[in-house]
Amino acid sequence: MAAGEVGYQAQRAPGERPSGHQRYSGEVPGLGWSNYQPWCATWVSWVAMKAGVASLYPRTASCSNAVDWFQSRGRWSAYPAIGAQVLYGPGGGTHTGIVYAYDETTIYTYEGNTSTENDANGNKVMRRSRRRRDSYVYGYGLPVFDGGITTADPALKGRAGFAYQASASGPAGNSGSTSGSTRTVTVRAGQTLTAIAAAAGISLAALLAANPGVKDHSDQIRPGDTVTVPAVPGDQEPAQSNPEPAPNPDPIPPPATNSFPGVDRFGPGANNVSVTKLGQLLVQRGGARFYSEGPGPRWGEADRRAVQAFQLAQGWSGSSADGIPGPQTWDYLINGKGQNISSTTSTPTASTSSSFPGRQAFRPGVSNPSVTAVGKQLVRKGYGSFYRVGPSSRWSEADRRAVAAFQRAQGWSGSNADGYPGPVTWSRLMR
Repeated sequence: MAAGEVGYQAQRAPGERPSGHQRYSGEVPGLGWSNYQPWCATWVSWVAMKAGVASLYPRTASCSNAVDWFQSRGRWSAYPAIGAQVLYGPGGGTHTGIVYAYDETTIYTYEGNTSTENDANGNKVMRRSRRRRDSYVYGYGLPVFDGGITTADPALKGRAGFAYQASASGPAGNSGSTSGSTRTVTVRAGQTLTAIAAAAGISLAALLAANPGVKDHSDQIRPGDTVTVPAVPGDQEPAQSNPEPAPNPDPIPPPATNSFPGVDRFGPGANNVSVTKLGQLLVQRGGARFYSEGPGPRWGEADRRAVQAFQLAQGWSGSSADGIPGPQTWDYLINGKGQNISSTTSTPTASTSSSFPGRQAFRPGVSNPSVTAVGKQLVRKGYGSFYRVGPSSRWSEADRRAVAAFQRAQGWSGSNADGYPGPVTWSRLMR
C-alpha cells in the first residue's frame, strides 16, 4: 500500500507552506482538519487504514502523539523492525515514516511529505534510506501484527510475537515479485489478505502474486486456510556504497562496571540491560511482589513502583522517592546498603491532577494550564532567569530554554535535554 503511493506529490499554491495540500487528510476520518498542515503522520495513518491495520497504528497528524501512543502501549524500541513506524527529530516530533527494510547500518523507509531538499516538509511520497545511528532517528513504534513482527532489537529475541533478525527486508516496490524463499501462514479468525500482507511487511500485490488461487476473492479467506508469503522479495533499495563499519547495535552501550549507568537509561521508553539489572537488584531487596513476570529490559510501571518502594524504605521522600533511580539509589542497591523493601511498604498512587498531559501540550504557540504549571515549577526550582515577564499559559522559547536547563541539571543530554517536557521531566518538575 505504501509502495504504491511513491511518486505522489502534494499540490502547492503560491505562498502556501512547503507541505502543500494533499488528498490523504480528507480520506482519514477525524483528520480532515489537517490538510494544509505537515502531513507525514497523516500519511502513515492513511496507509494503515487502507491496509486494514488502522488499529495497529496511531490515527493522528502529530508525530509526538505517535510517540506517546506507542510508548504508552509498551511498543517502543531503539531498533528498527519491518512495518515499524519510525519517528525522527527531538522527542520524535519532527517527521515519521514506515520501515520496509533494514540492515546493520541503514534503514529503508516509505515517507510522506518529504524530499531530498526538505526531509520533514517536502510534499512528496518517497523511498528514503537513512543511517540507523543518525541522531535524527529518535526511535521506532512496533505494531502488534497477528503474525508477529521482525525486529533488530536483541532484547526481544525469543519473546512471543517477535522474530529477531539483524537484517531484514520487505518490498521496495509493488510489482508482486515472489523471487526468493517463501513461508506459509495459517489464516486466523478475522484476518484478511490485506492484514496478512501488512504483518509480513509486503504489498498486497506481492501476496496475491504468490497466491494465484485467491486472486478473484482477495479478502474472502477462511480460518484454517494457508497462504504463501514471500519471505525475501526483490527490488530493495541498495545500501550506500562503501558504508562505514557497523557500530555496536546497542545505541547506549551497557555499563562495563557497577558504576551508575546514567539517568537516561531509566524511565518511560527505556529498553536496555541496565533496566534488567535494576529489576534483579530490586527483587533481591524485597521488590519481587511488584513484578508479575519478572524483571526485563523494557522499563515499566512495575520498575517505577519497585524503585519508589525501595526509596521510601530508606526514608526518602519528594523528588528523592520519585521511582526513577539516581546515583544514590543505584549505589544503595549495588552495594547492599540501606533497608530492604518490607512487605508493608506501599507506593502512593499518582494524583490525576498531576498526570502528564502529553507532549502535545508543549509545542510552539500552544496555550493551556499545563504550560503555566511547568513555568511556575521552573521558577520555584530556580530557573526564573529565563523569563523576562514571567510564566504564562502560552508555550514560548523561554519555557523551552528553562526546561532544557532543568533537564541538563538532571544529567541528561541530547534528545533527553531538548527543552520539551516528557513524562519523567514532568514528574520531577511537579514534585
